[in-house]
Amino acid sequence: MVSSVLVVLVLAVAVLALVRPASVPLVAQLTNQDRPAARMPTITTLPAFPAIPLYASLLSADQKHALVQTLIDNKVSTMPAASSRSYRVGKFTSTGIFDGYPPTEEQVSRIAPSYDNILLGAKRSELIPLFKRYNPDLTFFLYIDSGLNPTYKQSDAGGVDSEDTQWILTHHPDWLLQDKDGYPISSGGGLSNPGEYWPDPGNPEWQNYFTEKIAKLLNETGGQWDGILFDQFIGTADGHVRYARAAQQVNYSTDEAYQAAYLTFFKAVAARLPVPIIVNMEGASIVRRPAFVAEVATAAGGAENEIFPEEMPSEDLRPYLETVQALPPTTHIRINSKPAGFAGDSDDTLFAYFCYLLIAGRDREVYWTYKEGTSDIPHYWYREFDLDLGDSQGDIQFGASVWSREFERAVVIVNAGEAPGEYAWDPAIRFYDVNSNPLVSPLRLSGRSAMLLIKDPSILPPSN
Repeated sequence: MVSSVLVVLVLAVAVLALVRPASVPLVAQLTNQDRPAARMPTITTLPAFPAIPLYASLLSADQKHALVQTLIDNKVSTMPAASSRSYRVGKFTSTGIFDGYPPTEEQVSRIAPSYDNILLGAKRSELIPLFKRYNPDLTFFLYIDSGLNPTYKQSDAGGVDSEDTQWILTHHPDWLLQDKDGYPISSGGGLSNPGEYWPDPGNPEWQNYFTEKIAKLLNETGGQWDGILFDQFIGTADGHVRYARAAQQVNYSTDEAYQAAYLTFFKAVAARLPVPIIVNMEGASIVRRPAFVAEVATAAGGAENEIFPEEMPSEDLRPYLETVQALPPTTHIRINSKPAGFAGDSDDTLFAYFCYLLIAGRDREVYWTYKEGTSDIPHYWYREFDLDLGDSQGDIQFGASVWSREFERAVVIVNAGEAPGEYAWDPAIRFYDVNSNPLVSPLRLSGRSAMLLIKDPSILPPSN
């Protein structure tokens, strides 16, 4: 049974739209940044965060743009000169970068080689050839909101042409979820765009409309896409109230009924679109029933999770890991962490990344990314991402307090609980931390922390 406190916690960090404008201008969010000192071993030294004046919000538009470009350059400077894509364990996707701040070609030349997948909005489709110039193997996902936003164009099915959201409200209000008085429910804010409407997934006419408009948008933006990222998917019957501050919908009285309708929607739509749909799932639906992740991924083409792992208690994180681990390796799963503010946080970021390594693999379509304050700009790149750990030697081993997974040249260990835990190994095996310091068994790991135990120190970069 999930406590009400836990549900509130999970929903507080649940699915956020990846490329819609923030309610607070980006420059206003950049002041008073603090970067905690690292406690976990790391081989990454982040550059000093750029100085952001307190009067930044008073700068001209050009000055604000230049300030953000300075921050982007600061983060891009940590990208490796040579990509590790050919041998690293992890696969990396973007969070919807550069929606409001198009990159320079120099920035793209540094970013593109290190990514495996890029997420963009329709209005940034012109960037695809530029990214492919520097990494022909990149794949690209088109951002689509699951709701209907009257003021945002080309971010959902109701923004493609003249048969828009207002047209639906006028001619087909029955396509929308309704309240007890028969009115379409709409967002009052919360984690969604104010005024956003929510379609009824079980309505066959809505399914046909969605398919037609998204197919048209894919074609009009060059047919360059490898998939669709379906954002703000609410998978619980009461989720619109909590997530979007909307009225309670009455079309579906239970989670089971609402989820069944959406599975029907995904199966109907995915069969008629040329690319798979990756569904960004509401956190509560994952916590309440982890098996729903596999059902959605199978019906639509894949799933994304945005509450992994820094805000998931261990009792919720484990069922999620087990669910993803049991999926076929060709099932597309995206994990989008939010461990840090703009300035970065080494401990939280590495904790999230090492949790991801528990289910990552060169043979698995499981991708990871993380946000540092916003989706609009890229994140810092950690040197740990590029280590050649070799092939996985098996699945997750769930110990009493510490979970582990072995690779050819290292073992990743994670303590997802709050209390300290110990990890022991055969004393005949010699392990090192990432700074080449020898380790002694048993190793005590503090709560909510993780680290790499290195078998082969030759994979570590030379010390400075």
